[in-house]
Amino acid sequence: MKSMLILLLIIWCQTCQAQEVVTPGDGFFDPQHDPVASMVNGRLGPKVNEEVLVRSIASKFPKIGTIEQLDCQEIEGYWWLTLESRHADDMEQSVFVALRLKSDKAGNYFADSYWTACTGEGCGGCDFKLQMDGCFCRFDKPGEPGTPGACYQTASDEPLLTKVPLKPTRE
Repeated sequence: MKSMLILLLIIWCQTCQAQEVVTPGDGFFDPQHDPVASMVNGRLGPKVNEEVLVRSIASKFPKIGTIEQLDCQEIEGYWWLTLESRHADDMEQSVFVALRLKSDKAGNYFADSYWTACTGEGCGGCDFKLQMDGCFCRFDKPGEPGTPGACYQTASDEPLLTKVPLKPTRE
């Protein structure tokens, strides 16, 4: 009876391990399970391809257009994945997205549910600083030096990233 129990336990453990090996290679980025960034040599950097991250964000926040910069920044004691882009419908407008990250003990950082976005109106470059009460416009209105623009802040505690295929689907 003991040997039968041990045999069943071994089979069950092997089945669990086999399922774990298959899951990460399913061809999808799943923000619930896959890290977004990792700490390497004291520097936090994105672990997911930029194009995959943009598709994952754009499904819930379609204002994302041409990407200008993707980075990880420490803001007020938290690590954030930050993305600067042009507005999808108006290249003269700026969009800045900051997604808070949470870490595990292995140095991997996962998407938290809190995020904030700054969307420009007549602004050549939105940015986000808590010391400046959130969103602000770094540059004047494009093509009109001396004309200040504005950046409007959106904040949410609902997950921003969604599960997407690692390779884009053909249309």
